[in-house]
Amino acid sequence: MKILSDNDVEMLSESVCKVLEKTGLNCESDEMLKAYALAGAHVDYEQNVAKFPKAVIQKFAEELKNEDKSGWDSFIQGNDRMVIYSGYIPYNDDIYLKEPPVPFMFHNLSTYFYDDEKRERRLGNVKDFIELIKFGEGLHPKSGMGHVLNLVEGVAPEVEPLEAALLLQEFSGNPAGVYVHDVKQIEYLREIEDIFGIRDPFWHWMANIPCSSPLKLEKTVADRYVYMLKTGIYPAKLTAMPVSGVNIPITAAGSIVIVAAEFIALWLAARVIQEKKIPLVGMPISGTMDIRKGDISFSAFDAVRVRLGICDLIRTWTGVRLAPGPGEWVPTKLPGLYNTLEKAYQAMTFAAFTGYHPDIGAGHLDSGLAISPVQMLLDTEFSKTLKYLERPLVDQETLGMDAILEIGLGREGNFLTQDHTLKHMKSSPWIPELLARNGWSPEVEEELLGKAIRKVNEIKASYIKPEGRGEGLAKARTVIERARKELCR
Repeated sequence: MKILSDNDVEMLSESVCKVLEKTGLNCESDEMLKAYALAGAHVDYEQNVAKFPKAVIQKFAEELKNEDKSGWDSFIQGNDRMVIYSGYIPYNDDIYLKEPPVPFMFHNLSTYFYDDEKRERRLGNVKDFIELIKFGEGLHPKSGMGHVLNLVEGVAPEVEPLEAALLLQEFSGNPAGVYVHDVKQIEYLREIEDIFGIRDPFWHWMANIPCSSPLKLEKTVADRYVYMLKTGIYPAKLTAMPVSGVNIPITAAGSIVIVAAEFIALWLAARVIQEKKIPLVGMPISGTMDIRKGDISFSAFDAVRVRLGICDLIRTWTGVRLAPGPGEWVPTKLPGLYNTLEKAYQAMTFAAFTGYHPDIGAGHLDSGLAISPVQMLLDTEFSKTLKYLERPLVDQETLGMDAILEIGLGREGNFLTQDHTLKHMKSSPWIPELLARNGWSPEVEEELLGKAIRKVNEIKASYIKPEGRGEGLAKARTVIERARKELCR
């Protein structure tokens, strides 16, 4: 479903070209600036600004539109296939509603931990991260446990992924990797990976690249982007979380122009720096502000319109498909059914406009600032529930024609008496474990939260700490101590 007219696309694309020609991109990377010069941009190395002639951008957009994207699906592997971690949407138009991916804690960006039993929020710490690992081990053991960015209190940001790696190796049976903020951290992470025999090239994870809107790519992020591109194993993953009226224009049209310009400029660098035509993906997660109170929302109706508009412009102009995002990052600050339904509503809105149902959520509260184990449980169950909106199985057995003909007009019985009902009574109906079928009330919500807290405690009580890693942990600690001296200056 389109949100922009052909005239809208023409005006917006012309405006993107004008912004990149007149204002350009402030990029704190000599390597990217040199790439832009090779592409035909006018580069001011003293000011770190590249300005792009209109013809350069128009040619690039046309090349993207004509580019064969059929191989992108096979290139993108693992967690990059999930909207919540890369923004990837399959290039397949023969689609119908499917159960979205079941969430797991891979790299949640929540700096706060919500204590469900105490009903209070606090800055995350080592103890909280360990509790999340224990919970994740029981909730999604096959998916593994990743680096929840919850190590805020007491851990220096320069060594956070290293500390996270150590804790994952000590407490997780299936450590899935850590989030890299600064490429300087990678050499130490590789040492830790060697100690534990980790050969997964994605274990030190490159997350999506954001501009500091408007139109600036700071050095640490630029260095990470160049590293990502040079590996040749990642798609060129972008994201954007600006706020209309703050660091992008307050109007939808103006907001769309700035974010689209950032995406186009960064993808152009990808095509010059990496000779392989790696897939181009991303999530424009722009927000809007309540001008009466100053509160920011990434899921308000006006924010969703901007996000859909960016995706529509990029898709129509370049043929590249973006995800407006998952259902995550809604502003609700407390765990519960309302939070889950708000995420689900947003995710299904995105599905209506893109044809692809994204992830619903992974336990976040307060626009992603906090993580709650109870909310993670509810998001998980609701994600699985959407299987009931998939195409139903239609065959001779599910038709139940013998039962239909025997009951006839229903004058002498009903289907409760049929063997067909007994046979399918556990597989066909929706029978939730936590969610309720009887509507919402304060009493239902309180019962729901109580059941969820008990379930979280049951899962953590079943945790068994992995053994046999003592020698490796000791070696890893020496690596972290050295990193702390060299990076925390």
